[in-house]
Amino acid sequence: MKTIEEIKAAQFDIKEYTYRSAKGIFKAILRFSYAVSSEGLFFLEQLDKGQGFLMAANHGSIVDAFVMGLEVNTHKIRFVGRQRTLWGNPIFGKINNVIGTIPVPERKAGSKSSVIDSSVQALREGAAVGIYPEGAILNRRKKFEGKTGTARMALEAGVPVLPVGLIGTDGLWPYGAKMPRLGVHVEMIVGPPLFFEKYHGMQDNFEVVNYVRDVIMREIRRLSGWYAVPPEHIIKWHTYYRKLVPPKI
Repeated sequence: MKTIEEIKAAQFDIKEYTYRSAKGIFKAILRFSYAVSSEGLFFLEQLDKGQGFLMAANHGSIVDAFVMGLEVNTHKIRFVGRQRTLWGNPIFGKINNVIGTIPVPERKAGSKSSVIDSSVQALREGAAVGIYPEGAILNRRKKFEGKTGTARMALEAGVPVLPVGLIGTDGLWPYGAKMPRLGVHVEMIVGPPLFFEKYHGMQDNFEVVNYVRDVIMREIRRLSGWYAVPPEHIIKWHTYYRKLVPPKI
């Protein structure tokens, strides 16, 4: 299996037209299986050229990354992936090199998340990184309040966050299904960028990290209309967000 350095070198050698061609092929194929409508993509134009940023969305299906990556034409949205899993197979490795998947080494005992380390480095280099704060597709495994990793990345790398609401992807490719369902309508709604300059460098402050996480998740829920969130969680977190106030620092 290739090392992280070898993977990055291979990705650097990938020409832009190769990525664009592969993206066009995937987009043409997927257009036969679903219809998508996108809103708010113009918010991407409000970011400085070469500015790294996070695109944080709710998570309902394995095709979420495809939908986000294919609908955004102004930036190359990159997602993180385990080095051992995604580059263990030479074919899958080449595909991930083309689409720019960020390789994440195995986490060592006692160290902080290698996902955060790898993402922060990519963000500082100007990457657009897609992420799902809920952490899982299945409701029984989700953290509906969101994990803190997204907030920590934004604060450590000093980048804005674009919240995204995804609607209908769970119907396009339900969990456990071997193939997508044809003709399913999907919506992707992008909100205005969230800037947290006041808290940059405070990724180790518990109150600040939780507040930033809550702001991100509040926007994701607003954009997605609380899509696929169980009623008991809607009641709980809607009430919580109404009382949300910035931390005293």
